[in-house]
Amino acid sequence: MSEYTPRKRVTLELTLPFSTVDPELLQRLTSAFIRLVDHLVANAHFRPEVLRKVKATREDETKKLKRAIEEEGKEERELKLAEKKKTERDAKLRNMSAAEQKKFLEKVREKERKDAMKKQSRKA
Repeated sequence: MSEYTPRKRVTLELTLPFSTVDPELLQRLTSAFIRLVDHLVANAHFRPEVLRKVKATREDETKKLKRAIEEEGKEERELKLAEKKKTERDAKLRNMSAAEQKKFLEKVREKERKDAMKKQSRKA
């Protein structure tokens, strides 16, 4: 039974109160732990399956981080685009007469109503 239990086991755990943690400090700590794991994988003698598991876990986490960064960037781009469209629309409306504004807004409402109907028909 003792031949199946690991001889050495090191557990590193750090609990920080999230409300008082400086984002820069958190980033430095995270990168330090990542470098520690990389150093251990490079210099320590682990079984091949452990090395594969560490590598696979790291790749998975890297993909998750990239996906999160891309989604955050996507949201920011969408917000900027929506803001730009709104300013363009407001500028266009300012230059129109009252009758033209009313006609334009009716067209916009009609388009939104049609889009909503299309969405409902797709869901059903």
